[in-house]
Formats: sequence, C-alpha cells, structure tokens
Amino acid sequence: MPAQPARVAVVSGTSSGIGAATAVELLKRGYQVIGLSRRGNTALTTDRGYTDSRADLRDPGSVEAALDRAAPITGGGVDVVVANAGVSPGPRPLSELPWSLAADAYEDNVRTALSLVQCTAPLLRRAGGGSYTFVGASLANGQAPERFAYAAAKAALTTLMRACSVEFAADRIIANEVRPGPVATAMTMAGLNEAAGDQVLAALNAGFGIDWLKPARTVAAWIATIAEFPANGPTGQVFNYSRKTL
Repeated sequence: MPAQPARVAVVSGTSSGIGAATAVELLKRGYQVIGLSRRGNTALTTDRGYTDSRADLRDPGSVEAALDRAAPITGGGVDVVVANAGVSPGPRPLSELPWSLAADAYEDNVRTALSLVQCTAPLLRRAGGGSYTFVGASLANGQAPERFAYAAAKAALTTLMRACSVEFAADRIIANEVRPGPVATAMTMAGLNEAAGDQVLAALNAGFGIDWLKPARTVAAWIATIAEFPANGPTGQVFNYSRKTL
C-alpha cells in the first residue's frame, strides 16, 4: 500500500514560546508544520518537517502570500490550524488607558487570528475538515481591570472561536480554545523561559503562590491533543487550565 501523506498543520507565532513548543509537539506527532511569525524561527528548520514562513499576521495579504509559498505542502489541504500569535501589553490603570493601547491589543491578538482563519478556511475545507485551536487567556473574564486591553482582546478571541465552531460546522471543521494560565515564556515572565527546569517552576509555584506556572511544552501537548479531536468531537469549547473560574 502507498504511504499515507503526512498531516499538515499551520501554527502562528512560532518564533518562540507556546507557538514554537506547539510546532515541536506537532512535528513529534508526524505533522508537516508551517510556522507563521514575523521574526521566524530558523532553529526549527533543522527538522525537515518544519517550514518557516515569515508573515505579518495582522495583514491577510501577508498571510496569504506565506501560505502560497508553502503550496507544495498545503496542496492537499490543511488538517490543523493553531492561532497562537499575540502580544500581552503591560498593566495600565483603566482610568489612564489610552484607546490606542487597546486598539493595538486587538490588532495583535484578534486581527491576527481573524486573518489566519480567513486564509486557512479554504485549506481546511480542501482536506475534508480539521480543526482550529485558539490560545486564549483566563484574563478574558475581566478579573484584572489593569489588564483590560489584553483581557478584552482575548474575550473577543473567544467569541471568534465560537463563531468559527458554528460557521464551519458543515465543513467538518471544529474550533476550540485553550486557556493555559501562567506559562514560563519570555512574554509572560521576564527572565524566565521554556528552558526553565521543572524544579525551578515547582519552587516558584510553592514560594510565590503562582497559579500553576508551567512550561510551554506542557501547554503544547494540550493544544495538540485538542487539535486532534475528531470532527464529531467537542467544538465551541473553552478548555481552562488556569485554575480560575470561567
């Protein structure tokens, strides 16, 4: 029997952190992975299954061009799309928050995801179905007013995820969200990254009462597992690992 073609995944924000770890996890599971990011991640190209494609995720034209460059891989469609790209602006008192900061948060967290959805939907359909998995945040519940700009953008991301679960249901495309809680990445904790050992993370959790700080590789395994749900599996759901009430 001829070998089955490798499954294909598109992951945004693969230059570092959760996106890079998710690309590694999907490569381990046998996927051809197309990584989209502004800075790129040439280190991942040591794996022949990884294609590093630079794009401004805020610009659908840039995303479309990046996917066109990967056409030899996506010719049969795409099976998995992970919307991870995003930026977390620093805290700011709500009474002092300029709209420009909130608008930038929407550009970096919502527009990037919408661009990815619009450019990959035809590829998922071509494959006969697949999944969208969005990387959200527990702050979307609005418990921290000083983080309103980021929280509002992530709340909009949840709405986008649920809209996708309805819009593409007839195409056998599911959509779900992972809220990982605190993760040891450069974006969330200055001076700490995914290379931090488990003992270091355990000490931080115990010493500072952090909400279950975890390495990016742990989150990546959750994302990949949820992305592999079958077409008749859960859709429109938020999988919350933050230990905060939804």
